[in-house]
Amino acid sequence: MRFCFYSDYKDLIGGYTTLLLALIKELYRQNQEVVLMNFKQGLIADLLIKENVIIEIIDLENIKWNKIHEKIFPTDILIITKFAEPFKYLLKIDPRVVYFDINDFICQISDYKYGIGFPSLGKRLVKQLLKKKSLFFMDDTGIFNLRHYFAMEVDEPIFVPIPVEVPKENYYLKRDRNPGHTLRLTYIGRSVDWKMMPLIKIIEDCATVSVSKKINMSIVVDSITEFKKYINTNDFIDAGNFAIDVTENIMPSAISDFLLQNSDLHFAMGTAALDAAKLGVPTVLVDYSVKKFPADYCYKWLYETTGYSLGKNLDKLSVSNSLSMKNLLTMLSDDQEKVSDLSKRSFNYVVNNHSVDKIVSNLVVICRQADFRLSNARYLIPYYYKAHHIIKSTVEFLSIKKSRSGMQ
Repeated sequence: MRFCFYSDYKDLIGGYTTLLLALIKELYRQNQEVVLMNFKQGLIADLLIKENVIIEIIDLENIKWNKIHEKIFPTDILIITKFAEPFKYLLKIDPRVVYFDINDFICQISDYKYGIGFPSLGKRLVKQLLKKKSLFFMDDTGIFNLRHYFAMEVDEPIFVPIPVEVPKENYYLKRDRNPGHTLRLTYIGRSVDWKMMPLIKIIEDCATVSVSKKINMSIVVDSITEFKKYINTNDFIDAGNFAIDVTENIMPSAISDFLLQNSDLHFAMGTAALDAAKLGVPTVLVDYSVKKFPADYCYKWLYETTGYSLGKNLDKLSVSNSLSMKNLLTMLSDDQEKVSDLSKRSFNYVVNNHSVDKIVSNLVVICRQADFRLSNARYLIPYYYKAHHIIKSTVEFLSIKKSRSGMQ
């Protein structure tokens, strides 16, 4: 059994890339065969080479789909996060498939393009995946969505929490304490609406709270240009003891050093929360939304989460967090014994729930039990219908014809 991953992102910096890297590196360390359908000149390949992780990479830029049977075999298992259109070329090979639910869209699993949804197909597909022990949940988000939209209960969910490589010791407690009069906060997240809305709330709360120390917030985003569409840091220049700096595109390998040098308290969701907590940095788990956060929104520590959740969608449900920004900053400002306790709790949460070696060892076991074949999805994914191929060919033909007529 070879573990096959697919990603059509070439240079994406973010949680998804970090997730794939963690799984692939640990499978390789555990002497499992791994294949990646991605790009030989892409970010993931580059980072794997730098760490001497040598696996087979099927290059999506030069792939010959008519010869894919020479690369992928029926004994392989595909670990996927979507039923991508190119998988139609794998139907005759018919490898086993595990669907890894890592986002908020499990109920759109069978949707077509142009906003055309097929919920009845999606429900049937999810039932098949569950029956064949081939639906893995990153956290309880997918379980909530299935209950809410499909009226479906998952009696025995299979969880594969986000894995991270955990240091053998708590580096936060070993570093030199911050003796100054500045409390250093950090936030890491892409410059997209659902990750910027929580940041806006955090900044607004920091700008209005009064504590004994100055507050400096270091923010890491993938695009400062996009960041500025949501937040104008000049609006907070006169916010007394509060200052902001923004950094663009820190590579995954540099995140740990950045946090240890700049963070007394970290705010994040998803993998970015684990990146800090695994070092022992006291970490606040934030939720997400495409809308402005409620004025009375409160916070919670990462170690207080349940169901492996690394952030809730406020557009779908309410949360009952209890900590105000003043509560958080006062703890960090005035009570060093409390700081040590928060650090230990954050570190131990990751060790007990997200350690990559434990998660990947379990992944190997549960993948052996998975029994869903790609052919089981043939009539449940519109991209694999003959009608789709006819539509696509027609559109391409008309597009070429229009282009040629425009050149005359």
